Amino acid sequence: MLFQPTMKNYNVSRLTLQYNILKELYENRILLAPIRLDATDAVLDIGTGPGLWITDLADSVDQSIPMHAVDIESRLFPASPPENIEFRVESVTHLPVEWTSTFSLVHQQLLMAALQKTDWVQLGESKSWTQGRYPEKSCMEKLVAMVRSVGDSRNLYLDCAHGMPKMLAEAGFVEIETESRMQPVGKWAGEAGVEHRINQVSVFKGFKTPILEAGGFGYVRSEKEYDMHVEGAEKEWDEIPGTEKEFFIFWAKKPLLDL
Repeated sequence: MLFQPTMKNYNVSRLTLQYNILKELYENRILLAPIRLDATDAVLDIGTGPGLWITDLADSVDQSIPMHAVDIESRLFPASPPENIEFRVESVTHLPVEWTSTFSLVHQQLLMAALQKTDWVQLGESKSWTQGRYPEKSCMEKLVAMVRSVGDSRNLYLDCAHGMPKMLAEAGFVEIETESRMQPVGKWAGEAGVEHRINQVSVFKGFKTPILEAGGFGYVRSEKEYDMHVEGAEKEWDEIPGTEKEFFIFWAKKPLLDL
């Protein structure tokens, strides 16, 4: 089933839309790692937000499996989560020491983070837009350039999807696998394209504040001007067929001798 937003909160609605889009993109499969969970296992969800993935998982496995969901703040945590899920405020870079080698499965999506020792990891990352590839979409091209500029100014690894297999291997993981899907953006692709367009608009809106705080990087000088580019990109996606964004799910296993 698909989740429906229950809170009058923009972020929850945005994350719910994003979760539903990606779930449908992978044929409603939320767990691609080849692991069968039972009562001897434990699960960790990093950057859980409103806990959509882990509550979905809890509905499909043994209710006695202990699950932990963490994020850097609690405002999006569900009010009444399943009893076997513990929601905690934790930073992925400073997880409790007692959790070392505890989890059979660690999940994170759209969040580059340090990897703890575990049996399996499943990671979801989106390929970043590439600057210079959209000359026929001037508004989109400027938005991509601004996002890239923010990434460069803050030393963010925006292309971590491409580097993920190498990083997993360097962290000692084996049996590294991936599945990718293309997300069509714009009404030319029907209902799915409209949903992806709405999601991408929310992503670019999320970058507005850091871009404006940095002075616009020579592309915009005001909030109104930035919003005009977002509106223009929406129109470009709808009227010029072909825009697609790639999403990856990676999974890998830690060798038993390292546990």
